[in-house]
Amino acid sequence: MIAPSPKTGNTTRRILKMMSIFGSVQAVQMLCSVVRTKFVALWIGAAGIGLFGIFSSAFEMISVLVQLGIRNSGVREIAVAAKERLPLSVLAIRRWGLLLGVAGALLTAALSVPLSLFTFGDTAHWWGYALLGAAILLSTLSTTESAVFQGIGQLKRLATGLLCGTIGGLAVSIPMFRLWGEGSIVPSILAYALCGWIGLGLYRAKVAEPAVRPGWRESLISGKQVIVLGIYLTICDFMTYLVALVFMSWLNRDSGEEAVGFFQSGFTIANKYLGVIFTALALEFYPRLSGVIRSRRGVRLTVSHETSLIMLIIIPVATLFIACDQWIVRLLYKEEFLVILPFVTWAVVGTVFRAASWCMSFSILARGDGRTFLWTEALSSVIYLGCNCLFYKLWSITGMGVAYLLWYALYTLIIGWVYIKKYGYRINRGAVGLTVTALLAVGVAAASRTLLGWEYAGGVALAASLFSLMIFRRIFRRRRALTL
Repeated sequence: MIAPSPKTGNTTRRILKMMSIFGSVQAVQMLCSVVRTKFVALWIGAAGIGLFGIFSSAFEMISVLVQLGIRNSGVREIAVAAKERLPLSVLAIRRWGLLLGVAGALLTAALSVPLSLFTFGDTAHWWGYALLGAAILLSTLSTTESAVFQGIGQLKRLATGLLCGTIGGLAVSIPMFRLWGEGSIVPSILAYALCGWIGLGLYRAKVAEPAVRPGWRESLISGKQVIVLGIYLTICDFMTYLVALVFMSWLNRDSGEEAVGFFQSGFTIANKYLGVIFTALALEFYPRLSGVIRSRRGVRLTVSHETSLIMLIIIPVATLFIACDQWIVRLLYKEEFLVILPFVTWAVVGTVFRAASWCMSFSILARGDGRTFLWTEALSSVIYLGCNCLFYKLWSITGMGVAYLLWYALYTLIIGWVYIKKYGYRINRGAVGLTVTALLAVGVAAASRTLLGWEYAGGVALAASLFSLMIFRRIFRRRRALTL
C-alpha cells in the first residue's frame, strides 16, 4: 500500500513519532483546560465561568483577526526559502509578528471601553480588555515563533516549549483563582499568554543571523507575501466562525438551547477530539509538503504517503470510536447526552472524507494560492450550513451526523477537482485503495452499531485494527530487510 523503501519506512517512523509527541502535548493542553475550568467553577462559580467565556471568546476572535494567519503563511514562507535566504525570511516573519502584536495590543486597549459596553452594557470591565491587549501581543509573538519552529523542522523544541508554557500557565493561574476570585479571570488569561511566550522563548528556534542585517522597511516588504496569504486565511477563519454562529442561531430559534447544546457536544466529539490526529500530523506534513511543492513527483509521493498513513490510523481509531461511542459520551458529558450517539456515529464516518480532503487541501496552502483557498472554503461553508439545516429538519439529531458526512464528502470532491484538474497532481493507487478500505471499514462499523449494537461494531473495530497493524508491520519489516 505504501512503497516499501527504506526512505518511506524512515518517513513513516518519523511521522508517527511526531504524532505521538504532539498528540501528547494536545492531550496535556486539553487536560489543563479542563482543570482550569474546574477550579474556576469551584472557587468562583457560574459568574466566573461566564466571565471566562466572554473574555476567552474575545481574546480568540481578536487574535484571529490581528495575527492575519501568520502561523500558516509563515510556515510556508520559511519551508520554501532557499538555505541562503532562510535567516532573512525568519527575521521578516518575526518582525511582522512583533508589528502585528503591538498593533493588536494598542487596538484592543483603544477599544476597551466600547468592547466593555458591547459585552457587559457598562464600562466597568474596560480594564479587562486593556489587559487583554497585552495577552494578544504575547500570543502573537508565540504564534510567530511557533511558525518559525515548524517551518525549520525543530518540532521537538516546539513541543517542549508548548508543554512548558501550558503547565506553567496552569500553575500560575490556580493561586490567582483562589486569591482574587472574579478579578483573576483576565490576569489568568494574561498569565497563560506570558507563560506560553516564555516557554517558547526558552527554546527559541536556532537560526543563523543574516550576513547583512536588513532594515525594518526591507524586512516588511520581503514578508509582504506572507501577509497577503494570511489575509485570505483570516477571511476563511472569520467565515467559519460566522457560519457556525448563523447555524447555531437558527437552531436555537427553531428548537431551543437544548438542541444547540446537543449539536455543540456532538460536533466537538467528532470534530475536535478526532481532530487531534490531523493537528498532530499537520505540524510535520505541511512544511514537508511546502518544501517539495515545485515538484509534481514530490507532491504526489508526499500526499500519497500522508494519505496512506492517515488512513491506516483512521481505520482503527474511527472504528473503535464508533464501538465505544456510548462510553465516550458518558465520560465527557452525562446520561441525557446519549441522544447524540447517532450524530457521533455518522459524523465519524465523515472523518474518512475529512482525512482525504485534508491531505490534498494542504497543496493549496503550500502553493500560497490564497484565492483558491478562499473560494473552496467559502463553498465549504455554504455546503455546511445548507446540509445542517436541511438534514436537521429531515432527521433531527441523526440528520446532523449525516450532514457532517455529506459535507465532507462534497468538500472532498471540490478539493479533489482542484488538486487533480487545476494543479495537475496525482495520488498513488495504493493511497486510493486504502481510502476506499477505510471508508468501507468505518461505514460497516457505523451500520453495525446502528442496526446490531456496539458488540458487533466492536468486532469490526478489532478486525480493522488487526488489518492496520499488519500493514504497519509489513512496512517496517520491509524497511529493515532493505537496509540490511
